[in-house]
Amino acid sequence: MIRMKHLDLESRVHQRLDAMRADIIGLTQAMVAFKSINPRFMSNPDASEESQIQDHLEAKLKSLGLHLTRWEKEALRPNLVAALPGSSGGRSLAFNGHIDVVPIGDLEGWDYDPWGSDIVAGKLYGRGAVDMKAGIAAFIAATEAIIASDITLKGDLQLHIVVDEEAGGFAGTRDLIARGFRADGVIVAEPTSGRVEAAEGGLSWVRVTIRGRAAHAGWRFAQIYPQAEAEAQNADGVNAIEKGVKFVGALREFEREWALSRHHPLMPPGITTINPGVIVGGVGLGEDGMPRVTSNPAMIPDVCIIDFDFKYLPTETFDEVREEFEAFVSAFARTDPWLREHSPTVQWHLANIDFPPFSTPSDHPLVAAIRMAQQSQGIETVLSGKRAVTDAAFYAGAGMTPIILGPAGEGLHGDNEFVDLDSLIETAKVFAGAILRWCGIAE
Repeated sequence: MIRMKHLDLESRVHQRLDAMRADIIGLTQAMVAFKSINPRFMSNPDASEESQIQDHLEAKLKSLGLHLTRWEKEALRPNLVAALPGSSGGRSLAFNGHIDVVPIGDLEGWDYDPWGSDIVAGKLYGRGAVDMKAGIAAFIAATEAIIASDITLKGDLQLHIVVDEEAGGFAGTRDLIARGFRADGVIVAEPTSGRVEAAEGGLSWVRVTIRGRAAHAGWRFAQIYPQAEAEAQNADGVNAIEKGVKFVGALREFEREWALSRHHPLMPPGITTINPGVIVGGVGLGEDGMPRVTSNPAMIPDVCIIDFDFKYLPTETFDEVREEFEAFVSAFARTDPWLREHSPTVQWHLANIDFPPFSTPSDHPLVAAIRMAQQSQGIETVLSGKRAVTDAAFYAGAGMTPIILGPAGEGLHGDNEFVDLDSLIETAKVFAGAILRWCGIAE
């Protein structure tokens, strides 16, 4: 429990954040104005302004006297780690935020300039406003207010500002962790409307390849209506696409059984989805794992590729769900005479997409620190789980304890994205209170 003196210090930090309101909003506006689209989604990747926004933030962080580390896993895609060393004896805390954003889509759907940072009725509009440049502004502001209030923390504080979250984190958080950055607790400042998201399911991409036998489509009739032996000898094709459709139908029932039989208290029912997102059929299997011929319907296809977005519960392990899924594939193959002898193959880690799950206990000290920080502002803590996946997964996979918490807004990945400005300031105050409680205050 924070003592009375510490509560006075927290109140001082809150007052400073109120006085900084215009500056916090201005920092968010400046960040939104940078067209920091993830270059993996651009026809001209060099046009992304990821490097420019990191230049801007680096100057800001240096002005606060923080220790800066900057590097590029990929050219023109810098990551930043800003550190405020503690006096020792406290727990370390890291905040995480990504500066890359998704494309704006159809400009005609926007009522405001996606890069204009327009403020209307207490909302700041623009691509990346809530996902998640406002979250970054909030934790920078919380750090600045603590420094300006002459408070010395016991534990180390780190700010992880990264690229590439929108495309899997390969050049961002995953590389940051691989370089050895660690903290006892992590707050990922994705937008949550103030909810404390203490759980996130696992996600993997998996490919199922089903093989058939190629033949001329002109003799397909002989497969449907058995003919004389002379005709039948030309009817030995096996349509892999049809086998694939049959597999998808059977998997739909398997997916439903999972949804009905397994739950997590912070996740919605049915979150364990297995989405068939890509299906490609054709003739011949290339070295890249895809059919060589995909444009000739006069051929009976002997290859069907199906790629799935595979989700599992925060409390499950990848090894557990992999074993169950592969057992289902084997059981399905035994129901089909052809597949019984030509079993489908399963390829995990497709495109290296793997997000480990996490489930931080509701009574964990980091949750308690956030709860008390919210209570100091009269906010009732609401625990929830993340429906999508975030960089929090990679911290969890490395043995750290993550929480997801950020401001309110709407339109992320859609038109007219905005962040609520009152929520932005409120979030900065909660972040500051959580820092004081988790890291501790030096006497």
